Amino acid sequence: MSSPPTPKIAFQAPIPLGILENYNLLLPASSQSPLIPQTFLDSLNIRAAVFVDEQKAVPLKHHIDRDDARCCCMVLYSPEPESRPVGTIRLVPSPHYPHPTEGARFEAPGDDVPCVTAKELFSAPLPGYVIDRKTDLHDGVEAYVKLGRLCVVKEFRGRGYGILLVQRMLQWVKENPGFACGGDEREWKGLVGIHANVNAIGTWKKCGFVVDEVMGSWFEGGMRHVGMFLRLELEGI
Repeated sequence: MSSPPTPKIAFQAPIPLGILENYNLLLPASSQSPLIPQTFLDSLNIRAAVFVDEQKAVPLKHHIDRDDARCCCMVLYSPEPESRPVGTIRLVPSPHYPHPTEGARFEAPGDDVPCVTAKELFSAPLPGYVIDRKTDLHDGVEAYVKLGRLCVVKEFRGRGYGILLVQRMLQWVKENPGFACGGDEREWKGLVGIHANVNAIGTWKKCGFVVDEVMGSWFEGGMRHVGMFLRLELEGI
């Protein structure tokens, strides 16, 4: 019996502001400037299909955030001959905003709220390093990278594509540790964090992540989330 065809995964490094400022937040990714890399646009198209159209968690003009200018992302394409973008994940370097508090609610702006320009969004100040509250798996001080925006379009779920994307991105950051701290001067020691939708905890656990019980739970886009962490083994540490 022949093995199933292997999907292709493309990588996109952070994009310079001079290119990203051409993005029109009011339009779908399929209608953007040809200056913007296609892998990035494919990632945003997948995210819009899941978070905007399917889950109704955020309006199109607000589904992109400041971290998209400093993250790297991966896009998984269905096997040939179709080869369409069906899954994505992003990786954001340190530093991050403080851990959410128990029961907090983070809702996206409504469709009636005007959006800023791409230049204003992507050049907004980054979160500064602060000593965070201590939890089960994070001491509140150590630098960590953050995985997020993991999603696969509905008709391609159940094939292990989400797990494959997580594994590939973890391997990439392990091989490229210099990315992990961005402008943060702290040393990265392999800690990876996520804000996991409770419906996806099983997927993240299969990739080695553990729920941080002390961090508690909160709501993002109306859906309950928990914190999870994984520590990668890095050479020389």
